[in-house]
Parts: sequence; structure tokens; C-alpha cells
Amino acid sequence: MKTAERETIDDLAKLQRSPQAENFWQNAQRNLLNGRHNYALSSYRSLVQQFPGISQLWAELGLAAAGELDFALADQATRRAADLASADAEMLVSIGQQYHRLRSLEQAAACFERAVEADPASVHARLSHAAWLERNRRPDEAWECVQACLAKHPRDGRAHYFKAILLHRQGQNEEAQTALRDLLKASAQDPNVKQSATHLLGVVLDALGQYEGAMQCLGEAKALQREMADTSALEKAYDQMHRARRKLLAELT
Repeated sequence: MKTAERETIDDLAKLQRSPQAENFWQNAQRNLLNGRHNYALSSYRSLVQQFPGISQLWAELGLAAAGELDFALADQATRRAADLASADAEMLVSIGQQYHRLRSLEQAAACFERAVEADPASVHARLSHAAWLERNRRPDEAWECVQACLAKHPRDGRAHYFKAILLHRQGQNEEAQTALRDLLKASAQDPNVKQSATHLLGVVLDALGQYEGAMQCLGEAKALQREMADTSALEKAYDQMHRARRKLLAELT
């Protein structure tokens, strides 16, 4: 076991033995998620001093620092997180995405490549790397990455969906349509994949001039999205805002 891995395991075990430290971390995460970056930053500075071997703490410190526009600290913290996460594919993917948001493209690429090396069987790592390659106009390498993923996971819906995306982006819409229809016929499907594939099929059919089918697919995708999301709270908020607007207009007139 590498030194960084041992350090992470030891510090994580130490933190988990301290309910006070765990609560402190959870509070820092709540502040981070709610955009209170200054409060989160103070907490994370304290946490990484106590538990310097936990890569996730450093990654979250980097997010808090970026939220406070302290990009030097964000870069320093993210680099430390990447060093500690040498064998953790999921963490390396997360850090790679963080680097991408910071526009540190070379570091992002390195993290995605390291994630694949750390766990060649990881669908998340393979497809994250493929997505980065496609975004950076390296479609042939992205295709190879997806094909390697499918070779290990021939029934994975996410990989088939990404294959269809690449076909569509390259203008191969007939092939993309076939791939998506085959995917949607699959017996076991992730609802997120089904919704995304249905929406993409609508886009592909539109590109092929099959407008009636495109509209039908887009309508089905919208319905699937509504099934997955709790829209009642959003509708209630819209209703409250509408009532408040009408009241204000009445007062003004």
C-alpha cells in the first residue's frame, strides 16, 4: 500500500472516531452546498490541519476557495487532493471535473487518465475521460475510450448512450438512431439513461428531418423527466410568486 493511501485511511479512521469532527465536516459541507463559501472555507482550513491525509477534505477546500475567488488556494488544495487520491478512481474523476471548472485543462486530463489507470473497469472513469476528450475536440480518442468501455461492459446503458452522442456529433445520425433505438429496447434501463436517450433520439430525428417522430420523442422525454423530478414543490413556488406578483400589481394600480 502506498504512503498516500495509508495516510488517507489512517486520517479517515481518526475522523470517523470523532463525532464532533464528523459533525463539523457535515456543517462545512452544508455551508459549501448552500453557497456560504466563507464559512465553509474557515471550517475546511481547520479540518485539513487536523486530518491532512483525506483527499476529499482538500477537494472540498478547493471548491470553497474557488467560491471565494481565491484561485491560488483552490489550485493548491486541488493539487493536494489529487496527490492523495492516487488509487481512488472516483475521487480522481471528481478532482478532474473540479480542474475543468477551474480551466486547468492539462491537470483535468491527467486526473481522468489516472482514474482510468487506477481502475480500468470503472465505467465512470472511462466515460468521464471520453467526455473530456470529446469536449476538447479529440473525437477519435473519445471513440476509442467508449469502445474500450463497451468491451468491458457490453450492456452498460451509459456507454451505449455516449456512443450515440459521438455518432450524432460526427453527423452519423442514421447510426445514432439505430444505437438509440436498440438502447431503448433494452429490458433493464436506468431511468436517467432512458430519459436522456429518448431526448437525444428526438434531436437525432430532427436532424434527419423526421419532425413528427422528433416531437413525439421530445414529449416523451419531458414526461419521463417529470416522473423523475418532484415538480410539486416547484409548481407551488411558481404559484406563490404568481400570487405575489398579482398582489403587487393590484397595489400599484
